[in-house]
Amino acid sequence: MKFRFDGLTFGTDTALVNTSFNSGTSSLRIGDAERSQRDGVVPGRDFLGGKTWGISLTTDAVDLASAISLESALASRWHDPKHRLTPLTMSPLSYELDGRWRRVYGRPDRFSGSNGDIRAQQGGARIDCDFRLMDSRHFDESETVLTLPIVPASTGGLMAPLVGPLSTVRSSAPRAGYVDNKGTAATPLKAVFKGPITDPYVRAAAGWEIALKGTLLPGQSVTVDSFAGTVLRGSAPVGGMLTRKTRLSSAVLPVGISDLTFGGVDPTGTALVELRWRNAYYSI
Repeated sequence: MKFRFDGLTFGTDTALVNTSFNSGTSSLRIGDAERSQRDGVVPGRDFLGGKTWGISLTTDAVDLASAISLESALASRWHDPKHRLTPLTMSPLSYELDGRWRRVYGRPDRFSGSNGDIRAQQGGARIDCDFRLMDSRHFDESETVLTLPIVPASTGGLMAPLVGPLSTVRSSAPRAGYVDNKGTAATPLKAVFKGPITDPYVRAAAGWEIALKGTLLPGQSVTVDSFAGTVLRGSAPVGGMLTRKTRLSSAVLPVGISDLTFGGVDPTGTALVELRWRNAYYSI
């Protein structure tokens, strides 16, 4: 297999050759409860936990100095504080199998480098490293993107009979779109709202929504990532813009086609939303 982490590619057909790979076993958080004064148990809700990937590598170098240099390139990324010191964050580990790239999310774990033995002195240093998966799903390397523009507000003058209160604000009609998760597992949705628009939203026929309260000016955008659990204007957190009805944990696309609707108030008819997702799978 071939892997890519933090910009470094290693594994098959590289100078850091993959010699073995162990995909580990998913754990389960079991919610069974004992039956009161009866034999057996009452089945509850079982949740998939994490697992650990084990990767073994050998450097394909000409001498110890070259082997150590290759090891150092991987070790510096594996131990980088940005991957381990920020709470609630995960890093992607991409892998190539049979010509297609996918990724998993987690954190680098154990790293065992060269011991300087005879093989290492000849350029073949052994490296063993673990990657701790935080999510049981595998995702396509590339995002699928669907852009939905706002429906321009209706135009025209006032018509009699007039009934108060009167308003001169033109409201945009919702725009419907279909998204297709071609994987085998439900996948989280990312919505990028681009102004000018007031109170933008994306709603699913399944009942959940991603909605903001407030106004985005021309050129402004807010990215709502249900997987990372973040709401960002640029790099600034703006979680307070989420409406009370928004539950990011519910904003997922089931396998197959989903019907989503984009709306808000935009008199210019130029606002849009980018719907982004990666097809998801439970297998490698």
